[in-house]
Amino acid sequence: MSTLRIGIIGCGGIGRTHFHAWIAAGYTPVALCDTTPGAAAALVGDSGAHAYEDVTLLLAEAQLDIVSICTPPTTHCALTVQALDAKVHVLVEKPMAPTVAECNSMIAAAARAHRLLSVGFCHRFQPQIVALKQALSDGLIGTPMMFQNRFAGVMPDVHQRWFSDPALAGGGVIMDTCVHSVDMFRFFFGDVRRVQASATTRATDLGPALRVEDTAILTLTSLDGVLGVIEASWRSAPGVWAVTVFGTTGSLTMNYDTMQLVHQNADGVATTLPIPDVDRFSAELAHFASCVLGKAQLRVTGVDGRQATAILVAAMADAKST
Repeated sequence: MSTLRIGIIGCGGIGRTHFHAWIAAGYTPVALCDTTPGAAAALVGDSGAHAYEDVTLLLAEAQLDIVSICTPPTTHCALTVQALDAKVHVLVEKPMAPTVAECNSMIAAAARAHRLLSVGFCHRFQPQIVALKQALSDGLIGTPMMFQNRFAGVMPDVHQRWFSDPALAGGGVIMDTCVHSVDMFRFFFGDVRRVQASATTRATDLGPALRVEDTAILTLTSLDGVLGVIEASWRSAPGVWAVTVFGTTGSLTMNYDTMQLVHQNADGVATTLPIPDVDRFSAELAHFASCVLGKAQLRVTGVDGRQATAILVAAMADAKST
């Protein structure tokens, strides 16, 4: 295994996920950074990594090859550009940034530094989603016609978490949750020519109305006419986490609760397809390391991140206009 030096900026929930996924992929991070006192040190454990509270010091001292940026979205652009300018390859968590202009700045920084930039679209590495895409290419359900996706449940106390703070999150459930959905739509069907959305937040028994939307519906149309319906919510029960593609001769459904990919033919006969058990985060990070080592081509590029942000921005604008 190569001795790539890995760092992580942001040691909250997704930072912890990256930390353990890097180790599972065969790379133990050498440096962790979080501006919250003690947060990085608490994650270090017995890994031998050095804990930092200052990003500038991390980039100056740690001699990193790769950094995972796992901070709230409105910090992504500045941190990514800073790391790229320090000649470090960057995998930044989703969404890439809340604005297209910021995404463009990040892409330009990567080109300027001759370093790789990727975005944490982990579902592209979920083996059932990879198999679903291959099944579409193989014509298993004929011509794809419709995409249906619901990522919705109850996020406890979301009104007290940074996800509902627009200054940190850059939006609500559209920016946080639908980013995965719109990227999957693009992964399957390519670019989007039409975006429509409705969104809301209301005071309920789960808590007060938020400063951002907590529930949304998006509709997308691909360049060749595939229709997509995306539903997302932080405040609807029971939780449903699934994606289905309907074609002219059947459908394919990935159920994230059972982690099964089910094919249903035109007669309604259902078959569960055999899929290997692979952790999407460790697969994602192992892939990025391989790209840095020149052994693979990026599956997720900065342009993918920017295109997803453009769709989200259009969706939020449409939701506010109705």
